Amino acid sequence: MNYAHYATATALKTPILPGWIVGRGTQVTPESAGFVSGSALALLHATLSNRAIDVPIDLLRQRLAVRAAVQCLKLQGRNESEGETRDAFHLTQAGDPMGPAGDMLAFWKEGLNRSGRGDTWQTELVSKFPEFMQDDFAEGFQRATDFEPASPVSRVAVFLSDVLTAHPRQEAEALLAADCLLSSELGWEKPFPLIVSHMKRPAIRGLLNDGDKGGFEIACHNAVAASAQEALRLAFDLARRAEALRTVAPKLRAKGSDDAVALFLAEDAVFPSTMLTPTIRGTRTQMSEQAARRLCDRLIELGVVRELTGRPTFRLYGV
Repeated sequence: MNYAHYATATALKTPILPGWIVGRGTQVTPESAGFVSGSALALLHATLSNRAIDVPIDLLRQRLAVRAAVQCLKLQGRNESEGETRDAFHLTQAGDPMGPAGDMLAFWKEGLNRSGRGDTWQTELVSKFPEFMQDDFAEGFQRATDFEPASPVSRVAVFLSDVLTAHPRQEAEALLAADCLLSSELGWEKPFPLIVSHMKRPAIRGLLNDGDKGGFEIACHNAVAASAQEALRLAFDLARRAEALRTVAPKLRAKGSDDAVALFLAEDAVFPSTMLTPTIRGTRTQMSEQAARRLCDRLIELGVVRELTGRPTFRLYGV
């Protein structure tokens, strides 16, 4: 199946960080790897906090969740694309099984939709995992928190090495918890999936087979550095697209168009049959199927929303 192109990590040609930081390829020492990951995270933090750029935070988080789901499926030996994963989640009828791809995306979307602040987030997150892993995850959080001196990424590496050694088949749970820990260490209100997107199987195998915790920490820094730079490019791209959508919003005459625009700015993909009708998701605003189709067609005509599947039916729309 041919899926329509939508914003990718390489959509912007302008480099986000200068070449003297990122131009040396994969880092092989803790010092250089930590420098690059710290630089990328600092710029990402500044970008997300900059009201002048006005990144649509929820949309960015949800689009990254799709990539996280695909990466976890790869770690399980599966090959679903982003489009196939999105389809499995959105196009399954209520009550029917979504399959591995849809379940994985649901896992990440739910896991990222929680606060990363306060004293209870770790307990609440771990309580969602199977009982047999809860004690090890809780202990991993505690050991990582107590680990000194350490950067946020170093603490994440400590946590991941502990829980993956204890539960080598639970990569998705471990990586979700690790990204939640990283976001909490950075003071972000809700977690972003960063480390998951570039955590490769060889690094995990090296940890499990050889106990190479030093190499694993370097791999975590490199994963965060690469993912943060991709997130930056996507953030700028989505900020530009979101501004274009907000600009044309006053021209829309459909009843409930403001609520619909807000939904497009918060969701990776919108399936009109379930998310715009009979009421716009998250609101009490009613919208008919005909009005939803007209609105989506109008947004495409204005060039601010794209159809993501390339199909004539069962279409998904996104900024």
